[in-house]
Amino acid sequence: MPKKDASTRSTIETITPLSAPIPKSTGADTDNFKRHDRKIILLLIVSLVLLVTGGGWLLHYLSNHPLQADNATKTRPAAPAKVEKSSSGPAPAQPPPAADPVQLAKEKQNAEQKLADYLAAKDHLVNKGVAEWGGPLYAEMIKFGQAADSFYMKKEYNAASEQYVQATTIAEDLAGRSADALIRLLDEGQTALEAGDGSLAQRKFNTALMIDSAIPVARRGLQRAKTIEAVTALIASGKQHETSGDLHLAAADYKKALRLDAYSQEARETLAAVNGRIKKAQFQQLISEGLAAFHNNEYQVARKKLIKAKALKPNSLEVLDALSQVDQAMRLARIDTLQKQALAAEQTEDWQSALKSYQAVLDIDKNVQFASRGKKRAAEQIRIAKRLDFFLAKPDTLASDSQLKNAILLLGEAGDVEPQGPKLVDRIKKLDRLVRIAKTPVKITIESDNLTQIAVYRVGKLGRFEVRELELRPGTYTVVGARDGYQDVRQKIVVKPGRQPIRITVKCKVKI
Repeated sequence: MPKKDASTRSTIETITPLSAPIPKSTGADTDNFKRHDRKIILLLIVSLVLLVTGGGWLLHYLSNHPLQADNATKTRPAAPAKVEKSSSGPAPAQPPPAADPVQLAKEKQNAEQKLADYLAAKDHLVNKGVAEWGGPLYAEMIKFGQAADSFYMKKEYNAASEQYVQATTIAEDLAGRSADALIRLLDEGQTALEAGDGSLAQRKFNTALMIDSAIPVARRGLQRAKTIEAVTALIASGKQHETSGDLHLAAADYKKALRLDAYSQEARETLAAVNGRIKKAQFQQLISEGLAAFHNNEYQVARKKLIKAKALKPNSLEVLDALSQVDQAMRLARIDTLQKQALAAEQTEDWQSALKSYQAVLDIDKNVQFASRGKKRAAEQIRIAKRLDFFLAKPDTLASDSQLKNAILLLGEAGDVEPQGPKLVDRIKKLDRLVRIAKTPVKITIESDNLTQIAVYRVGKLGRFEVRELELRPGTYTVVGARDGYQDVRQKIVVKPGRQPIRITVKCKVKI
């Protein structure tokens, strides 16, 4: 097939052999050859060899690289070689008349234009991988193209043009079918993927991308095709592990397959199925272990197992019922423990701890009666103990009549509290002794001059006298002396429980 390059065309025209009559040899010719230089003969032989070799190569080259029309260079048929007349014998036959050079050039130019159209259409199809999807129609196009090349090489340009037009028409028809071919290639590629044939799938998707390089389905399919055989092997291995009962190894294989091909529906489905079986087995095991721990009164262990089972099946009635039983048992066990702690605290009169335990029981179940009663009992013990401790820590407050009265009332309340533990009884006794002491008066003797008015705060005005005796409860008292024209005098008396009689003198002596 001719090539498009101008220099090559010029060469072709130069080296293409043309038909011409061959003159007969004569004795005179032989004598002339003998007289030629041997170097010229050798050169002719070498040229002939090169001509034959080049012609063969050129025919092969032109079949794949046709020439474009070139108006600048016009080929003309070579004139028949002149043959010297022999001095003896008949004259050689004359060749047929040559074709019109102008008409031949036009036919050649037209053929080359049709060739160019055909090559453009063919290249467009080749770039779209037509060899993969063109089928018989593509083979027919090639057949017409080869026939056209053959006519062209014979310089039958009109016939070549007709064949090129036929080939171009088929090429255009094929180009219009590329969209349908794309759909078919995608389907065939997907089928190859499902069959695990990576090589075939790659070929189909590669060709699809030659038709449309931007289609994402083909790109994804091509990527999957590169790993589909490894994915298929992993899925097969996983199924073998499932058959042998090793579900975790099966899951591991399916996960590897899914990592290689995230779009593998089979890998996803098999992984989901085996995970479901693993989850079911884990659920049953957790239920069994949880119930076993429950029956062994290992409530915390049982609850942990059942909580894990619930995470696997949140709506399982079996788990919810078992958890309810465990929680109830745990509450009862906790209440029993707290009751024992509260009673032990009561025995040691640690009423704060007892109150805390009873309150904890009520936090679990506010309707527990023993806890309600225990809480009230502990609170009362704590209240009485605090008031008793106040007077025991500050006995001087009993010098106040109101505080002494309060202490006496407190002793009555404390006596009614139950239970009467050793610590409470000891507090009551101590306060009772302090109250009795606070109530026991001490004799006080006041001496004066019968001129000074005497008054004792918290007791009253005593008037003028020389000697006056009083009985005062323990406490602090102030004695005041007043006399007209004299400075007042004051004297503080501290009366302590169990003290011996006190004697004081109060007189106003300093004149104003």
